[in-house]
Amino acid sequence: MDIFVLMTFFVALASSVLSGLAHGGGGFIMGPYWLLAGMTPLQGATTGAFTSIGMTLSSSAAFKKAGYRFKGSRLATALAAMSIATATGGALILPHIDPAAFRTTLALVTLFAIPLLFVHPSRTAAFAKYKRSGMLLACALLAIGSVISSSAFSILFTLVLMNFFGMSVLRASALRRTIGIGQSITLFMLLAAQGGFLWQHGFMALAGATVGSYVGTRFAIKKGETFAKYTVAVMSLLGATALLIA
Repeated sequence: MDIFVLMTFFVALASSVLSGLAHGGGGFIMGPYWLLAGMTPLQGATTGAFTSIGMTLSSSAAFKKAGYRFKGSRLATALAAMSIATATGGALILPHIDPAAFRTTLALVTLFAIPLLFVHPSRTAAFAKYKRSGMLLACALLAIGSVISSSAFSILFTLVLMNFFGMSVLRASALRRTIGIGQSITLFMLLAAQGGFLWQHGFMALAGATVGSYVGTRFAIKKGETFAKYTVAVMSLLGATALLIA
């Protein structure tokens, strides 16, 4: 067995534990790893989408067990439909996009967004008046995130839900994980049809991500809202720095 195939399990396990703790950011580790393992951008994106299926399912299960449910939510339904639509478009465009061209902009936007995690809810009340704008921004992040595979968009999406819809970090993360299931499945199926799936790496990563994401998410829920804010902030800072020096 190729040593990288075995390593994939442990790298996916570690990155998904961190992703579960910080409610995002695992892609900052897996993205460079796919390149290190010798994958093309299409192969990395396809295998990453397959990995995300296990990550989102297990994390969603952990949130559901803790009481975070969105059955009947119009916001959840609308965003879930949009995530599938944007994943369809992203799968067609992704092979023709060079993500490196957007690294600096993405890193700077992430850095400027970090302070929003710590703004008192009373000071962000003005944002809540513009839910339509928040929905448009959320949809835009879903669309761009389907084309440019980066955990930065997951973190920014969480911030939009917090500031425009008054959600806590944990609730926003739970919603993002829930709608991410359909997006990951759609993206994987369409990219795999283009011949980008490496099944050995894929199933190893799926196993590691499924276990790691559940463990990390359960721990984050147990520690509470303050812990969630700081882990998201730290992961955002590390990820933005990695993008700038890459």
